[in-house]
Amino acid sequence: MRPVCVVAAVRGASDGLTHLALLAITSAMAGEGRTAIEIPEIERRRAGLSAQGRAWVVVDEYNYDIAERSWFLEPGGDILGRLSKPFMMKVAAAFSAARRATSGRVDRTR
Repeated sequence: MRPVCVVAAVRGASDGLTHLALLAITSAMAGEGRTAIEIPEIERRRAGLSAQGRAWVVVDEYNYDIAERSWFLEPGGDILGRLSKPFMMKVAAAFSAARRATSGRVDRTR
């Protein structure tokens, strides 16, 4: 299973479901024309990713899913760890900027 970073979890006002934006965490540096933020070593330790070596959060593409209907999330599954709020703010800002430039949405609800 590939580690992901939940950048947004929003409860829908009309349906009451939890809509998710899931960003991939990868050990490969972003290629030409792609946008990713390197996860600093201290953040990798917090997130339980220190054994992985260098890692990046890909911010120009995301998986859209609904938590209550997901085939990909395991309810009650183990959480490796957490990234700090300041780092997540940086990720969220980069994700927001990338979303303005391109959709990058992969719908995982189907």
